[in-house]
Amino acid sequence: MTLSIDDFIPFSVTSEVRYKNAYLIFDRTGQILDDLKQHFTGLEISSAAPQQTGFTAEEGTFNLEVGVCRFTSSNVDGSGELFAKQCKLFFATVFQHLDITVFTRIGLRYIARKEFKTDDEAKAALASLMLANLRPAKRFNSSDSPIEIFFRWEDKEIGTLFRLRAETTNVKVIVPPELRAAVPTVDKKIVGITLDIDYYTVAPVEKEQWEPEEWVRQKLRIVKKEAEGIFQSGGK
Repeated sequence: MTLSIDDFIPFSVTSEVRYKNAYLIFDRTGQILDDLKQHFTGLEISSAAPQQTGFTAEEGTFNLEVGVCRFTSSNVDGSGELFAKQCKLFFATVFQHLDITVFTRIGLRYIARKEFKTDDEAKAALASLMLANLRPAKRFNSSDSPIEIFFRWEDKEIGTLFRLRAETTNVKVIVPPELRAAVPTVDKKIVGITLDIDYYTVAPVEKEQWEPEEWVRQKLRIVKKEAEGIFQSGGK
């Protein structure tokens, strides 16, 4: 079987920026939240602590911590244009209020999934890629083929973690008793291969050197292009 990046439906995309501890967070989290409410719909705090605040909106979820901030969306269009614009709004607000000028790590994490009818089909599809360059054989008194493949590339500037896993995800939504007559409880299993790519910078980056919107768009294209190249080379 030959897999393609187009076979995988995006599950979530996260952009994360790390920096040296920004202690202004203790005084300015409220200001950041007020500013973000102008750009994101239905923004509400989901968790709050002195060093870490989580909030949600219709556009996605946000985390603001002393040394890191991140934005995650599960509704990403093919080009990532809207997600990139949302990242720019979020990061610009955080950096302005916390007076952050140097980033120790900038990352983009892309998670997608291809569904199959059975576990065996998912495992067979993963094994067919032969990315590990190992012939099928029973190893360590376990299965004939691995259920997870993990690669890591890194130099002095850029690093990438590439992961494929055949897995079953249990989805269970408990509906309150007063709503069960109209909305049934959801309890299902999703079988498939999960693609998980984490692209990140290694060297420090100064604020003036980084344009979030263009960076996110460009890296999303790179992630998909490189994944497709791996699938095509492994499927031969």
